[in-house]
Amino acid sequence: MDSNSKKCNKIREVVRLQQILKKWKKAATSSSASNSADMVPKGFLAVCVGTELKRFIIPTHYLRHQAFEILLQEAQDEFGFQQEGVLKIPCHVSVFQKILKTVEDDNNNKQPLLHHSGFQ
Repeated sequence: MDSNSKKCNKIREVVRLQQILKKWKKAATSSSASNSADMVPKGFLAVCVGTELKRFIIPTHYLRHQAFEILLQEAQDEFGFQQEGVLKIPCHVSVFQKILKTVEDDNNNKQPLLHHSGFQ
């Protein structure tokens, strides 16, 4: 029975992460930005990283990567499930940049990464 309980908890965690992914994909593809500086291209997602809230625009398919699943879990733990606006990632910018490089290498991504610093 303990094994079944662990399986149920793991399934719940996967479902919750899928819900987070779906929510942020939807936010990334919506056209609610008010001016061109805030525009996020279709298929991309704006995130703010670290205490300085450095803004990155990343492809939404990156969110499927295991490293981003962990970052999403940390964001949920720190900021809650009902974040408003840009997704905030509680991670040092240098660590986030290394994660991006890893994901880019894993996906052999052909789309350029867009980022803006100091955006709040």
